[in-house]
Amino acid sequence: MNRIFLGIILLIFVASCTKKYNEDFAVGQDEQQNQAIEAQKKVEQSFTKANQIINIKEKENIQAYIKRNNWQMSDKNGVYFQLLRNGNGKQINDSSIVSVACDVFLLNGNRYGEKNQKMTFNIKGDTQVPFGVMTAVKGLKDKSKLRVIIPSNLAFTISQEGEKIEQDNTLIYIINILDVK
Repeated sequence: MNRIFLGIILLIFVASCTKKYNEDFAVGQDEQQNQAIEAQKKVEQSFTKANQIINIKEKENIQAYIKRNNWQMSDKNGVYFQLLRNGNGKQINDSSIVSVACDVFLLNGNRYGEKNQKMTFNIKGDTQVPFGVMTAVKGLKDKSKLRVIIPSNLAFTISQEGEKIEQDNTLIYIINILDVK
């Protein structure tokens, strides 16, 4: 009987130790996971803060460039534009298909791409055309001409990433609207 009693006590002791070990192990895993999540949040916050600082600095550079050149430009969702010629044709709306010819430059004056590049796109969201270009032409009329400065975060499409120039460049477009359908 003593042996049975000792066996039961030993069994209870081993079971309670195993349970305590498992609980401590689970708590340790949860703590490590929480620490990893917190570390990831801190990294993301650092990147967000760095991007905000970069965007502010780029905006200041764009505004200084506009001032140096005595351009009268308006800001439309972060895209700067100046109407050089008001068109007299059909107005561009969300369902328009637009054909343009454009010259593209970096802020240092270097040309990007060929002269008078032609492209046709759906204003509703063609992924091959930078968001800044679509933002700039929306609401204008056929045969309009405009100057556009697009910050780097709005100047590139997924398909353009890594092509010809660095992605952190501000682009200047001279856009002639050729046709609106």
